[in-house]
Amino acid sequence: MNDAEALVNRVAELEFQFAHVQRISDQLNEVVTHQASMIERMQRRIISLESVIGELKQAAETTTDPLDEKPPHY
Repeated sequence: MNDAEALVNRVAELEFQFAHVQRISDQLNEVVTHQASMIERMQRRIISLESVIGELKQAAETTTDPLDEKPPHY
């Protein structure tokens, strides 16, 4: 094998490895994009749940304490 053939083989191997790395990079990009979307949805859901919890706390605080009420037989 002469130097030219060795160089061609080496370039071909590098191109093969580069294609493999590029494919893996594309797959990882898809995963990261999907996870970012999921995180965004979860953050919106958390904000919504925090709002509901806040409303429930306010509703619970404005009601009277059952211990302060007279029993119905009085």
